[in-house]
Amino acid sequence: MTDRNVEQALRTALEHAAPNDVESVLLRCDDRKGNVIPMTNQNPEKKNRKPLRLAALAAAACLVLAIGGGSIYYNQSQTAASIVSLDVNPSIELVLNRRERVLRATPLNEDAAAVLDGMDLKGATLDVAVNALMGSLLKNGYVDELANSILITVEDDDANRAAQLESQLTETVNAVMTSSSINGAILSQVVSQDQDLQAKADEYGISLGKAQLIQQLVDQNPTLTFESLAGRTVNDLNLLLSSQATTLTAVTSTGRASDGGYIGTEVAKNAALAHAGLTADQVTVSKVDFDMEDGRMVYEVEFWAGNVEYEYDVDATTGEIVKNRTERYTAAAGQDASIDEAAAKAAALNAVGLSEDQAEGILVIPSYDDGRFVYKVKFWTGSTEYFCAVDGAGQILKSEKEEHSSSGAAASSSTDVGLEAAKTAALKHAGLSADQVTGLTAKLDWDDGQRVYEVEFWQGSTEYEYEINADGTVRQYESEAHATPTAISANTGTTNSNSSSSTGTTSSTDIGEDGAKAAALQHAGLTEDKVQNLYIERDWDDGRMEYEVKFLSGSTQYEYEIDGATGSVRKGENKTIASAGSFISADQALANALSHAGLDQSAIRELEMDSDLDDSTPHYSIDFKSGNLEYEYEISATDGAILKFEKDN
Repeated sequence: MTDRNVEQALRTALEHAAPNDVESVLLRCDDRKGNVIPMTNQNPEKKNRKPLRLAALAAAACLVLAIGGGSIYYNQSQTAASIVSLDVNPSIELVLNRRERVLRATPLNEDAAAVLDGMDLKGATLDVAVNALMGSLLKNGYVDELANSILITVEDDDANRAAQLESQLTETVNAVMTSSSINGAILSQVVSQDQDLQAKADEYGISLGKAQLIQQLVDQNPTLTFESLAGRTVNDLNLLLSSQATTLTAVTSTGRASDGGYIGTEVAKNAALAHAGLTADQVTVSKVDFDMEDGRMVYEVEFWAGNVEYEYDVDATTGEIVKNRTERYTAAAGQDASIDEAAAKAAALNAVGLSEDQAEGILVIPSYDDGRFVYKVKFWTGSTEYFCAVDGAGQILKSEKEEHSSSGAAASSSTDVGLEAAKTAALKHAGLSADQVTGLTAKLDWDDGQRVYEVEFWQGSTEYEYEINADGTVRQYESEAHATPTAISANTGTTNSNSSSSTGTTSSTDIGEDGAKAAALQHAGLTEDKVQNLYIERDWDDGRMEYEVKFLSGSTQYEYEIDGATGSVRKGENKTIASAGSFISADQALANALSHAGLDQSAIRELEMDSDLDDSTPHYSIDFKSGNLEYEYEISATDGAILKFEKDN
């Protein structure tokens, strides 16, 4: 028997044991050139023997056969080096050799079989194969402006080659989608073999990469199930990923998933309002996001009317109300206070025992939480991240810290360019200067063991988001051009003493935060020195740039939506806030908890405080550790009494 005969016999045996899977079997075994195994006869009379396991066959294929004193090495051009999968809803797997030529293209479900119908990709280069597959996905309607997401997964023992393939594939897919006038949303990742996940992937007819993406979503959101997500398209998974602000390990995301295949946030919001018997000018909408409920995509809609909070799940396809609940709250503390951002920052730093020159990346965000005005204060010292929630009276509602340890993926450079240089790096990459953009912001964050700066800005109707490494290099970026309607006729809505709404024609100008603030104050008949807790945020809604402006004056809370181009008031609302009542401070609540525990504040660590002053029993939640014990308290906000206490090892 010749060497060629032996090689062919081995290939035939493998194909019969695991049809059409020899290449991926070879990839998933160790490279053990030069080893020799003896060929022994099997007992032909022994019945009911279990088939040889796939792993055993793979090991046999990877070893060198010694026959007649000669050694045969598996031809490298026929040896699998990488497995690449493309998932939309069709799941297609490509097995590549070291020269990036296709050894096999496998459809993992029925949709994929339709995409591959009539194609013979064996021997094709990766670039040619991916272009052909993308063309078929576009032709068959699996990728378009309504469903623009695709998942790219690479499995390879060589980390450098895997990373290179991931980048190469992302560029190729993006180029094809761009040439077809589609703003693509691409998720990409490198995975390692996982037997449990592979079993799930095989069960549901998806790739290992899609199985890993789903498992991470399920791990971070226990309300989701693997079974409910397995049949969803990658575009649906991407919508869930972005709506829930979930960050997945080792998954790179570019572009934004399209929701054009669903009813849209406005229709979902209006369906919820109609069910509640309310109109848009009677409520404050706090959330409209995608979610899953009973196996179907829904919009999760939340809004306030007075002191009542409404929560709805609206079917994203039909507009049907799937689930709803309401909850009534008592008046919250801190709403009529008047500290500014500087005082909130000072209160947060004091709470953790730091001075301003010891902290970096300080960010103060005016916000509303459960109808209460709150400053969210974030900052860093070294690799420790701090977060404090400070109410309008300067009380600490919540205090957290998180230690970030550097990982092997962190940049080797110890350079930290700082916020201003990070802004400059992002602008340079975008080919813009600071005077050409608006809304330029930057904040320090930590990702995969690396310090990164998140930079955001606008140029006209295009929104830019950057992640800049601490050494000033661009880690990730995304830009989105928001379409502007060419003509929008004026339409004035109902107006009363408490609310008004209007829309105007669009313009290419941007009035900026100062212009939006001036428009809101003028409409309210107030000057800036007469208001507190001023909050301004730029956004894009229904093809228009707009500014959300909020402030307090005495016991009245004002909320405005200002057209970003014309300065006209699109929506205005004001409501009287009830008196906060008499609550003890967060510091007093902490002192009561420490007194009960018999501890001094210097003896505790990992202090976390939160307030639930809207509860039927207003209280502070306080958690901390001391020694090897963990303490949990609920302290009455009215009289400081201990409502609940737990102590655990």
